[in-house]
Amino acid sequence: MTAGAQPPTREERGRAYTRQLRWIGELQFAALFIAILAYSLLGLHKWSAGSAQDLTTNFYLQLIVCWTILWATCLVASVPAFLYRFSLDRKFNMANSGVFHRLMDFLKGNVFSFAFGATVVEAIFSCNILTPRYGWLLAGVLCSLAYVGVSSGALWLLSLFYPVLPLSNQLLADRLIRLSTKAGITVRPVLEWRISARTRAANALVAGISSSRRILLTDTLVSALSEDEVEAIVAHELGHCVLHHTRKRLIVQSLIFTGILGCIGFAVQHDLVTFVDKNMGWQDLTLLPGVFLYWTLGNIYGRLVLGAFARKNEREADLFSWRLIGRAEPFITAMRKLSDLNLIVFDKNSEGRYMHPPTADRIAAAEQFAKARGEQTGVSNVSVAASSES
Repeated sequence: MTAGAQPPTREERGRAYTRQLRWIGELQFAALFIAILAYSLLGLHKWSAGSAQDLTTNFYLQLIVCWTILWATCLVASVPAFLYRFSLDRKFNMANSGVFHRLMDFLKGNVFSFAFGATVVEAIFSCNILTPRYGWLLAGVLCSLAYVGVSSGALWLLSLFYPVLPLSNQLLADRLIRLSTKAGITVRPVLEWRISARTRAANALVAGISSSRRILLTDTLVSALSEDEVEAIVAHELGHCVLHHTRKRLIVQSLIFTGILGCIGFAVQHDLVTFVDKNMGWQDLTLLPGVFLYWTLGNIYGRLVLGAFARKNEREADLFSWRLIGRAEPFITAMRKLSDLNLIVFDKNSEGRYMHPPTADRIAAAEQFAKARGEQTGVSNVSVAASSES
């Protein structure tokens, strides 16, 4: 910084951080694309297919061998983006842990992605081999069920990365349980997700489905927000449950999966998959990198559809929160604090990349709600740093 220059404002820092996060996402995709391209151009897809056939005569075991080699290639390619993200978080004081702990989290996350990817790969190939005409549809159903399983096990998955314990503030826990009862949702116990040793970011969610629902709060959120503000954020999350947003999102995601697999099936049927020398159909192991690339591209475009749907859900859950607790001010102040903690800032022009609307828009809507009800918020003239994913 030059002498006499003003330090960047909170919003400027947030926009800089968010912009570089987008660059990391683009770097990740570019690295993945280059990895698959190199994997195929160098003939590694043929080598892995030959190696798998030498190891076993079972096609589905051969498929796992090929997937393992492809996944390892993509893992290596993702390391630069990981290092960039770690450096960025340290620069903006988002990370509280060293590179070793971040690396362990990175590896654990990729082990999970390997397992989920293997499930998807096996489902796609086996369904299209067993029922060539409707394989894409059956594979879509199986991939959707796998996605539901992951969503149902979210609490267990989170506990693999950070300690998840009963909330130590029993008064707050009782208050949130009463709030869930008022909303018509059975949720207990209230859990604390202790992430402060790794990051300053804060969040809240209701994990699980049906009777397995649990309120989960990060310790960073509990320590930074007042009880009224925590209640407002949890009311928002309960709104997703009451309004069946999770179920609807699963349905939309299932339709996206099925549409992607229909397109992939068409590509295989008409020999439109790259780097395949012979059109041997779904019994050809060398299809794997092309199928994986199309699956990845399909999900990127599918995320645009899912994002538009999710942003509508977020606005509905916001309104539910204000109505449930009877006022909007705690939500407004909570969103401002979360903006400071999470440092994610974007506007209308770039909201298509996100699952949430800009926080500035959400706060403005809350202030309009409060004004219509005669509520004095006392914060209408405070500048807004814009978006955080609550």
